[in-house]
Amino acid sequence: MRIKSVKIKNFRSYINEIQINFDDFTTIIGKNDAGKSTILEALDIFFNDAKYDEYDTNYQSRKNGDNTFTISVCFTDLPESITIEKEYILNQNQELEIIKKYEKNQKTKVFIKAYDPTKDECSGLLLKPIDDLKDIAKKFNINIDDIDKRKSSEIRKAIWDHFSEDLELKEIEIGANAIWNKLLQEMPKYYLFKADRTNNDSDSEIQDPLKIAVKSILDDNEIKNKNDMLNIVNKVF
Repeated sequence: MRIKSVKIKNFRSYINEIQINFDDFTTIIGKNDAGKSTILEALDIFFNDAKYDEYDTNYQSRKNGDNTFTISVCFTDLPESITIEKEYILNQNQELEIIKKYEKNQKTKVFIKAYDPTKDECSGLLLKPIDDLKDIAKKFNINIDDIDKRKSSEIRKAIWDHFSEDLELKEIEIGANAIWNKLLQEMPKYYLFKADRTNNDSDSEIQDPLKIAVKSILDDNEIKNKNDMLNIVNKVF
């Protein structure tokens, strides 16, 4: 997966939503206190649940009673294991857009911006339990005998196919805490390395990237199947 862009709203100095696009190599240039570090620290909060507090919400917004800030990341080059193109959870640009809304002492709310069917019978199917999906299929005489009725994705597809000419697609936000938990293992590894002070080998800035690198190696299925390589990695680290 590749990070295509990040959007920040109501976070520190950014009261209005800004979007930063990324390429293979991206440099952020600006004066001191222009908000460069804020962008990188927002990504640290998004990917690694870095600490934040009520003062991270824009000051003017707090005065107006809005205590929530939003960090959104758009992804492209999705792995084959994420078969979501037919599930209507990509945005209009065919990107996976994950939106996280933060408020101090509140559980983080996760949404997906999806180009989703809004027709009553077809909307919100991702969040419906399998029994509800079967009820919809039965109500509209949708044949599901030839599919695996144990898989919600198969029943959703049958419903969407039935109404394919009248889905009324619209870009909306869908609650996605459960979906996010399933996507976590596919997320890119992100670590914020602060190089504006002297670092020692025992500092978290040094240790954490090493731990992430080792975990990535050990989680690789190809390496898991190669016992010799795995033993080498274990000896080295």
